[in-house]
Amino acid sequence: EAYLNTEVTDAVITVPAYFRDAEREATRNAGKIAGLNVLQILNEPTAAALAYGVDQLGTEQNVLVFDLGGGTFDVTVMKVSESTIQMLATNGDHRLGGKDWDDKIITYVAEMFEIEHGENPLQDLHAYQDLQLDAISAKESLSRREIARIVCGYNGKTTYMELTREKFEALTAELLERCRVLCDIVLSEADMTWTDIDTVLLVGGSTRMPMVREMVTNISGKEVNPNEVNPDEAVALGAAIQGTLRQISEGDTATADMSDAVIERFIGPDGTPKVTVTDGATHNLGLVVLNAARASIIHVMIPKMTAVPCEMTDQFGTVDDNQRSVLIEVVQSLEQDQRTDEIELFDEYKLGECTLELPPGLPEGSPIQVTYKYNLDQVLEVTAKSLSNSGATAVYDVFSVIKRPTLDPEEVVKAQTDIQDLTVE
Repeated sequence: EAYLNTEVTDAVITVPAYFRDAEREATRNAGKIAGLNVLQILNEPTAAALAYGVDQLGTEQNVLVFDLGGGTFDVTVMKVSESTIQMLATNGDHRLGGKDWDDKIITYVAEMFEIEHGENPLQDLHAYQDLQLDAISAKESLSRREIARIVCGYNGKTTYMELTREKFEALTAELLERCRVLCDIVLSEADMTWTDIDTVLLVGGSTRMPMVREMVTNISGKEVNPNEVNPDEAVALGAAIQGTLRQISEGDTATADMSDAVIERFIGPDGTPKVTVTDGATHNLGLVVLNAARASIIHVMIPKMTAVPCEMTDQFGTVDDNQRSVLIEVVQSLEQDQRTDEIELFDEYKLGECTLELPPGLPEGSPIQVTYKYNLDQVLEVTAKSLSNSGATAVYDVFSVIKRPTLDPEEVVKAQTDIQDLTVE
């Protein structure tokens, strides 16, 4: 606001593509608590592809976004065409990021210290914090030169050591392998090979490590241009562009204040946006049903990569005569026909549930209609209907599934009040 000299009221907030429903709702609530009108929750790789693709319209190309941040890793394949940017496949690892490279250095230095002095510096919080900072500095240094010097002090003892780029790459080889495997998985999901990819975008500060760029170049068979987009700014720039496109498409009065350059870049002759972004559902969305053997299995309502927003309706039947209720369990990230008793930590995949009360006297097989609505933010709304046996339009009861909340509306309001008492320094 100080830079723009104006109040910021609206926001497009980006999240890792693999974020589930609850994490997206928590992000939206955080924006509300900060006093922002959240226009959209946008997938980070989609934002990065938009930052690149908005100037590539009119050409058709497949773009792979390799997004390695401080704590997360996403790979996404997007198609840029005449006037659209469409997500084709995505996957991610929320336990893989630059911090894992730091941890490899920390562990190695601690082991060398213990060999020399017989003590482990990681047992002391202050020594560990110092080593964390040294590891980050060494990692960044090794992106520019071949050797980094590290000093580790603990309990009156000191170890001086040099870490070479070659040794660093050996220590972290398995992390790179995890990145490679995920790339292969996403290409397979997109039904592509590297020969189908026209452009690779390196996003996230951790892609500055030479080993990452070399690995991507080697597996893709392409000369990857690290300056195609700014690794640190591409996602934020894409979010800003999407915010502009939303304002244009919704006829926001703010478009009247846009410069001629912005109008020429983003608005077509008919006054509509020059580019349309089509995101896809990043997880399967389904519910628990009973198969013929009365085993609980997963039925997918919205398959992964279905274009959003979307709405899907399906019909199911009761399993007993005079059944008086139906439990509807909403799940995410599970596969069609998976048995729930074979899913480890099944409850972690549940988004919510509801019990639908039924009228008496219904025969076995009486219809239950379930509708899933998935919006642009990739937040799910579920409704369930009990239909009469004689008329498909006669609704006995309608419920919205009660999802596990991140914060209820009252808690959001309270948090908004509490935050006003904070002082930012």
